[in-house]
Amino acid sequence: MLTAHPELTGDYQVRSLGIDAETTEQIFSFIQSREKVATFSLPWVLEANHFPHPKVGMPILLCDYDGKPRLVVKLTDIRNITFGEMGINESSLDGPPVQDPDIWIPLHRTYWNGLLSQYDRECTDDMPVLVEPFDYIGTVSE
Repeated sequence: MLTAHPELTGDYQVRSLGIDAETTEQIFSFIQSREKVATFSLPWVLEANHFPHPKVGMPILLCDYDGKPRLVVKLTDIRNITFGEMGINESSLDGPPVQDPDIWIPLHRTYWNGLLSQYDRECTDDMPVLVEPFDYIGTVSE
């Protein structure tokens, strides 16, 4: 229940992760084991949807593939870079299967191109990216 997380009574964001249910569960296990310690946002998507920009200390409620709240993390830093600047320092913050930039970059280029197509944009090397390291806070119970 959300009341178990008083940090969710103020400003927080709600996000979904993964491309399918199985991948989402794997991502959650990497977050809980602290092997995945960051997430990534696209300012273009935030602006197009009039979503507030994340800030340090902001809790993020992570939902599973079906939209059910599952985990809470809290942002500890926010770094503004471009997609073309993405390298090992950024990809190593993600889960083990994609920590190599040679895997992370094409995977996210493809994923983000799919996402950005609805906004008539595409993932380019000069596209802004927010790198958002976080601390794992806990699970959400029903």
